[in-house]
Amino acid sequence: MDAPAKTPPREPFSSDAEIERWDREWLNYLLQEYPQQLRPYTTYPDRPALPEDPVQMLDVSMGTWSRMLFYASGSSIRDKSVMEFGCGCGNLGKLVACYARHYLGIDCSPLALSIARLVSPPNAVYLHPNQAEELDRLAGTVDTLISRFFWIHQNFETGRRVLKAVEPLLKRGGLLYFDFFWPNPREAVGFWQTVDRVRSPDGPLDDEPSAMYAYSEADVDRLLHDLPFRILRQQEHGPTQRRYVLAHKI
Repeated sequence: MDAPAKTPPREPFSSDAEIERWDREWLNYLLQEYPQQLRPYTTYPDRPALPEDPVQMLDVSMGTWSRMLFYASGSSIRDKSVMEFGCGCGNLGKLVACYARHYLGIDCSPLALSIARLVSPPNAVYLHPNQAEELDRLAGTVDTLISRFFWIHQNFETGRRVLKAVEPLLKRGGLLYFDFFWPNPREAVGFWQTVDRVRSPDGPLDDEPSAMYAYSEADVDRLLHDLPFRILRQQEHGPTQRRYVLAHKI
């Protein structure tokens, strides 16, 4: 009797070179921002109400954070299973997890994940995208995907790769909140005026991690094309130089 065919090993999401690149990048961030990055969730005792309007969420303050700067409705966070891809050292996760039933943070930097585990509450779990078995056990459990300063740095290739990775984790009807970069020269200030960092999403991923990819409404449509997601709303927001998008899994 022939032995059953073995399932071939899954291709890792991140290569060794990618992992090293993001560990180096987080080391740079830590050199500049370590007091904030290493501050645990227990130093944020206040729990302001989360507004239902996702735009109002941008201005919510907690502890030493002047503004939360992430786009989502309060009802999509409170007592929900929430996932963030590109969670870094848990700066957002350690705050959001205090409202959520369960929080899952995913990042390509093992260094950042180690710090996130140290600073977050017990209901926050942090995994590397190469941890396929652990992620498989969470399939179909996530209510809401959130992001902050993540999709602005993704071209089409990396964006599609991330969407295919998170899709199995989301419940049917699960919500996805995106923060794409969309320049508004009339309101651009400071960092966002650095036009040499702005790229087309059709181009290759830049060697500069801070490079931004400007997404039009049509670009977002193309990014989600033939994937099991439906766009519910797109909203340009000049002050933050963003195209905020809400979609759900069908």
